[in-house]
Amino acid sequence: MIKKIIFYLSLISLVFLTGCSFLTSQGTNVERPEMGQAPIYGKWTITKFISNKKVNQDNFRFKDIIGEDLYFSNNSVLLANDYIKDASYKTKYVKLSNYLYEKFNLDYKNLGIEDSDVFTTYVFDSNSNSSLYYEVIKTSENTALLFDNGITLEIKLVDDKIKNEDLNSTILAKKDEVLAKSNLFDLNGDKGFLIGFKTKVDSDIPSWNYKTLYLKFSDLKLENVYEMNNIILPRDDRFVEVSVQRESKAEETTDWLIAKEYKTSKLLKKDPEIPKIDSEELRDNNSLKTINFITNNYINVESLDRITNVRSLRIYNLDNLEDKKALSFKDFVSEKALETEGKNIEALKEDPYNIGIYRDNGFWKLKGRVNSGEGKYSDFDLNLVLPYEVNKYNKINIPMAQIKNFKSSIKDGFVSPDNNFLITLENNYLRIYNISEGKILPNPIFEREIGKEASTIMTEWATGRYANIWQDELSSNK
Repeated sequence: MIKKIIFYLSLISLVFLTGCSFLTSQGTNVERPEMGQAPIYGKWTITKFISNKKVNQDNFRFKDIIGEDLYFSNNSVLLANDYIKDASYKTKYVKLSNYLYEKFNLDYKNLGIEDSDVFTTYVFDSNSNSSLYYEVIKTSENTALLFDNGITLEIKLVDDKIKNEDLNSTILAKKDEVLAKSNLFDLNGDKGFLIGFKTKVDSDIPSWNYKTLYLKFSDLKLENVYEMNNIILPRDDRFVEVSVQRESKAEETTDWLIAKEYKTSKLLKKDPEIPKIDSEELRDNNSLKTINFITNNYINVESLDRITNVRSLRIYNLDNLEDKKALSFKDFVSEKALETEGKNIEALKEDPYNIGIYRDNGFWKLKGRVNSGEGKYSDFDLNLVLPYEVNKYNKINIPMAQIKNFKSSIKDGFVSPDNNFLITLENNYLRIYNISEGKILPNPIFEREIGKEASTIMTEWATGRYANIWQDELSSNK
């Protein structure tokens, strides 16, 4: 009882100290006095890009804002891409682990932070009918998470002793420069789409070819197309080439999965502090391997044991292929979901690593597999949303039902972030269509034959100047 009294007294003190509206966990509002200090007052800096749930981008896109300063005064706010003249704040007390998972689909353990009861601050524009602009969760005294329209950043406090008038003067002096850079978050302008796919090869032993296409768009037209062998994957300001190499000796045939730097990267030379990634390899004797899915940090591989004829699925961290430490379903499923899944989870208990990622109706989904002997198996959907750190761009702006109604031969489709282009896989072709006022125009603006039984295993978008950076890098390595 004494602890509760102390706790609520501290909350009341916080309300008057910070000068903001306070929301208790029960949702009660306590209106703030007119004067007081903003709960996240001061100068902050961006220290880390964590995720983006709206478009599939990586550190290529956000590297430039690491180190950018942010300013929260009692009256105004300046961020890496925005300026709010008349800011207001509201604060809520939450359980960090539950709140991150339920609202943002983030696992606090993956962020390297401790679980605790924390304050989250909503940042509003007073002139926009109190519409929410940003949210800041303080994870420690000097560290916080900033949520910016689907983008998650880590920020750290630099100085909270600046006078409010000095802070406002700094914000006014820097606002024009910041607003001029706002296109970093803009989905319009140049775009690039990197798509990796596999095609079946006619042979006695199961075999696949891997290709990557980079489609560069400018305004309302397709500007360039680059085709590369193997899977070319953007990772941490560099490109990595992922391939499957086959070795045959007598009665044995073994596939090697290799991930290595993509030729000589100009981007690496620009930043010598970024360490090179040594090649990572994965192999099992007399086993064939197929890549079913790959993204910045994870790869899903199907292995066929040529002795037992068993086909198993495994998901690996791309940085640790040689360790052969596969991820289990528990790495993707929350404790709450574990309790509710029941039957499906029970089927995986014999082999909790037998999971994979597959493409279905325009989305990437997680599935489980149960092997029943003699080379037979059954797959089932785990009915779980993939975490954003596994695949950030897992949405489609036009429903697949509408896309397939446009053409029944379409088996997969992707819509550009600005809704101007539709990229499709149709039979053995990749085709691109313009979209105007929400309608798909009937005649393709581009088509290329890509091979038999083609299926998508990787998709990555770049926008703005990063579309051009990718083009320069990929065209020089053709």
